[in-house]
Amino acid sequence: MTSAEYNSAISFENGSTVARTDFASPKTAADWAALGQRHLAANAVAQAVASFEHAAALEPQVAMHWARLGKVQAAMRQHEAAEAAFARACTLEPLNPTLHVLLAGGLREQNKPEEAIDACVRALKAAPDNIPAVVTRALMLPPVYAGLDDLEKWRERYIDGLARLNARKALWLRQPRGVLGVEATNFYLAYQGKADLAVQSGYSDFLASLLSAAVPDLRAPLERRSDRSRRIRVGFLSSNLKASTIGGYFGSWISELPRDRFEVHGVLAAGIPDLRTEAFARASDNFVSVDGAADEIARRVKSLALDILVFLDAGMMPWGNLLANLRLAPVQCAAWGHPVTTGSTFVDYYLSCADMEPEDASAHYRERLVLLPGLGTRYTPPPQVESAERAEFGLPAHKHVYLCPQSLFKIHPDTDTLLLDLLARDEDAVLVFFAATTRGQREAFVRRLEAGMKVRGLPPRQQIKLLPPMSHGDFRRVMAVADVMLDTLHWSGGSTSLDALATGLPVVTLPGRFMRGRQSAAMLRIIGVEELIASDPDQYVALALRVANDGEYRASLTSRIRDGLPRLFDRPEPVAALAAALEKMVSPQP
Repeated sequence: MTSAEYNSAISFENGSTVARTDFASPKTAADWAALGQRHLAANAVAQAVASFEHAAALEPQVAMHWARLGKVQAAMRQHEAAEAAFARACTLEPLNPTLHVLLAGGLREQNKPEEAIDACVRALKAAPDNIPAVVTRALMLPPVYAGLDDLEKWRERYIDGLARLNARKALWLRQPRGVLGVEATNFYLAYQGKADLAVQSGYSDFLASLLSAAVPDLRAPLERRSDRSRRIRVGFLSSNLKASTIGGYFGSWISELPRDRFEVHGVLAAGIPDLRTEAFARASDNFVSVDGAADEIARRVKSLALDILVFLDAGMMPWGNLLANLRLAPVQCAAWGHPVTTGSTFVDYYLSCADMEPEDASAHYRERLVLLPGLGTRYTPPPQVESAERAEFGLPAHKHVYLCPQSLFKIHPDTDTLLLDLLARDEDAVLVFFAATTRGQREAFVRRLEAGMKVRGLPPRQQIKLLPPMSHGDFRRVMAVADVMLDTLHWSGGSTSLDALATGLPVVTLPGRFMRGRQSAAMLRIIGVEELIASDPDQYVALALRVANDGEYRASLTSRIRDGLPRLFDRPEPVAALAAALEKMVSPQP
């Protein structure tokens, strides 16, 4: 089973199979598998998983059923279940390299990078020239590091692996179509807090060389629009056009671009839709859901004859790095859904937020930087938080609750020093995190904090609390009962900080060097509470201690935060600026 065959097997648009199947009474494994496809197309993901489970139960010896099940579970972030399904598939077809690469992805998400590398090695024993296995092995990174030394070790390994990929480029050019199965996105690289322009560019250049040989027609220049009388066709592409951070950030771009000037196309690429996807479809002039191999997705997007294509989150999408190194529209842009340069010469512009970028921002991007005002988008204020009590979430009533609500892989080891300083200086401190990642990531993060506490001689007093996964409403209710939000170093809060500020929760932040570490600081400046922006680690800790321990000061901050929210939310200026920028991109060049 090749990557292309596998992706066709879980396509949302498998009409020929659907037409032949009696969905009222599925009997065979093939019936259940086809029913799962139909459930996916109808946004019924849980039912799709159940159908694929039926198929696997009826034909447990068929690796394809387990691989299909694991792929959907991984898309739903059920990584433990996905790992088990992929492992079963590998046992059934041990010489199938695609299955081992899928297993490697599941192991990585469980923070088992060494085991993931071993899976790639098994894939390469079966097929020594398998490019997805080669790339996945070379660029492996764990989500959560054991400490700063561990981070540096993996970064050095990554850079060395990228150099080896480029050094052996001639070998891979003998069978370049293998690159179309590469899903590696560099997602975890940007969380290291380093300058990534050279690394991102090196990876993009590697992919670009192979793509030039594999699909030259998808790399050829496209003519810019000549008919100035018609509306500008702009497409917004993402695998996360659904209830997600991406959907929340960029929904207004789709719904509010002026229709007398723009024809808006929404493209859900290699993603599982939900009810929010239907809202995006209604807001678009044209909406398509495309799946399959990377070149199939690319050709479908190219067929839309867009004037401008915007990659909302290229660094997060399964095929994002591949698509970003093709020419699918005359003008191509990236947005900050994953705020780091794509490194691609085929992405012409990078759309970012003026208030979040440092003075030397243009030096961080290979693309031409376009800065939008405010949040860069018209962000709808979250609904009012329902009343809550700490006891509902197992939080102590009379302690100081320091909330760090980011995904655990965003918490850089540098942040640990600040967290431990707070525990050392406040005996009533409780650090609260969310455990909405995999068990492997949780265990690695807790081990790291406990090791730091031991080094500092901090006795365990139940100072660390990990809350279970919960609804967005309950997530925000936790914020309403916390004393202060601790922003993370190098990669600050985005939607999490917006949620916190909307509840009136003070956010203490220390801006980083790059845009991705400066989002919360920009929000605080916009609402006029700049005093929560620390200038160094010592001030960060002092600010957090004061907010948590001084109820009167905290109440004053909450009042000022709420007074400033109208300057942050529901602002029309960013979309107006986006429209002007897009028009300029397609205007005749001087």
